[in-house]
Amino acid sequence: MAALGGSALLVDLDPVAGGLDVLLGIETVPGARWSGLRLDGGHLDPDELLGGLPQWASAAVLSADVSPAPDAVAQVLDVAARAGPVVVDLGRWPSPARGAALPECALTVLVCGADVRSVTGARAIRLGLEGGPVGVVVARSGRDPAPAARVADLVGAPLIGAVSGLRRRDDSPLDPSALPRALTRVARGVLDAVDGLARAS
Repeated sequence: MAALGGSALLVDLDPVAGGLDVLLGIETVPGARWSGLRLDGGHLDPDELLGGLPQWASAAVLSADVSPAPDAVAQVLDVAARAGPVVVDLGRWPSPARGAALPECALTVLVCGADVRSVTGARAIRLGLEGGPVGVVVARSGRDPAPAARVADLVGAPLIGAVSGLRRRDDSPLDPSALPRALTRVARGVLDAVDGLARAS
């Protein structure tokens, strides 16, 4: 969402992935991570929540340095949804935190490579997702053995788009204004899919 110039909250629920703040290059930016978030079951103002988190462009980022409690996840997502779009990294494996977040997701997006191993793993994850709609974004890496549409068909979910993999070249923050156009198109595709689901409901 930051790549499109809008505000959003990025929520990380995968403590073993190294941290969303590290991926974006903002690990030294001050602000709360899950371990420093104090909810205590009380009233939480959306502006107070977003203002206390590290920022990546116009997006606030809540990184998982610990595995958050399910009730904390539910409270954060409920509050954050009042402020704007929320993007959640659910992680690959079932967990109490993921179980609390999934019912709140309007759309689950699987990011999948085009090789046999990636497709097999994404299909297993897809079969374990119950309930809401699922889409596929194919992450390309050079000469892929299967077209993106075929990958989505094998995974068993509609194709949203395809994009080449992103890698940070140094320790500087990932620049949202310099992201590939294909990634921007994919982000718009996700937003369009969510809007379509909202209109249909």
